[in-house]
Amino acid sequence: MKKVLLCLMLVCPLLHLSAQELQNDVPDVENAFLDAVMCIEEGQPDVAFVILDSLKNISPANDAIRYYMGICRYSRGDLKGAAEHIKAASGLDPGNDWYLETLANLYIYMGEPSAAGDLYRTLAERKPERFRNSYTLALMADAYRLKRDYTSFFGVLKDLVADKYIDDDQKFQTLTAALGGFDSRTFNAILPQMDSLMLFYTEAEPTSVHAHTLRMQIAATRDDNRTAIEECRTLMALQPDDKDQQLTCLSIIGDCYHAMGETRKAYKSYEEALKIDPEYCPVLNNYAYYLSEQRKRLCKATKMSRITVEKEPDNATYLDTYGWILYLRGRAKEAKPYFKHAMIYGGKESAVILMHYALVLEKLGEKDLATYYRTLSENKKK
Repeated sequence: MKKVLLCLMLVCPLLHLSAQELQNDVPDVENAFLDAVMCIEEGQPDVAFVILDSLKNISPANDAIRYYMGICRYSRGDLKGAAEHIKAASGLDPGNDWYLETLANLYIYMGEPSAAGDLYRTLAERKPERFRNSYTLALMADAYRLKRDYTSFFGVLKDLVADKYIDDDQKFQTLTAALGGFDSRTFNAILPQMDSLMLFYTEAEPTSVHAHTLRMQIAATRDDNRTAIEECRTLMALQPDDKDQQLTCLSIIGDCYHAMGETRKAYKSYEEALKIDPEYCPVLNNYAYYLSEQRKRLCKATKMSRITVEKEPDNATYLDTYGWILYLRGRAKEAKPYFKHAMIYGGKESAVILMHYALVLEKLGEKDLATYYRTLSENKKK
């Protein structure tokens, strides 16, 4: 990037010296300036800087001199010094978009996207046809995010998704980057704004799989099951031949219906998924576990759950479901090895799995060990 940026910076703004300056100061000032530029192009930035520094003392209000002093500093790897001089040039000629763009690029290279975003916001206001694109909007959004100005942050992202000249893939990539990495407290606080943004995105791009996927995910996070189901059905309609999409959506629809207490609809959705792929583990596991919660059709639940542990023998969730169903069927001795295995592969992080294991151990008369795992489970809930 350094080489590209230097080429960008070397496009020469004209030196503007007044007639009075030419008359009163040393002769051949403009020639000296051109000599300095030539030195930069020939790889002699230190020589150029000495010439320009002398010219700055003669003509302190000349922006081009400060600009090329910035280039000299940049050529020496002094990014901070380069930014200071180019910022000074911009201060002397505030209407010069070139200075602002060069300074913005410098800030990006220095790892200061917020400062770059502020400058690009100014440039976008002046020349939206050139500077209002996914790249500059992302920088602007980042600048607002660092300031915790979330109203402006979401306003910029709304402009992004509304722009018909920006490709949908670019919109999606920019959104996922801009919305990633929030701490849980902030994320929960801005979830309603995220939801509004995603609704706006689906309205701006009604056939976008990206848009409907993001809205579905936000809805699921907010426990807005109705919206999640609606978006899943839209995604299925948009990609009717995508087997993986159909399975994922039917699984989510089933889970949403179950969370809403509509068990029959949940099971119907799971059955639809299993017609597509009889060995689709996420559906098999959830279907089996929910049957076990109702203490119904445990033979069917056992068969479904057994498939999941055969296909993914180190999945703690699947091991727990299968072991729990065996326990409910009075087969605690058979269940124990599955729970022991689950403990190795993450089961100790789940209060539910720990409690299930404690109950199995109690049934087998292993009271001390059962108490140990029960205590772990209770501590996890705190």
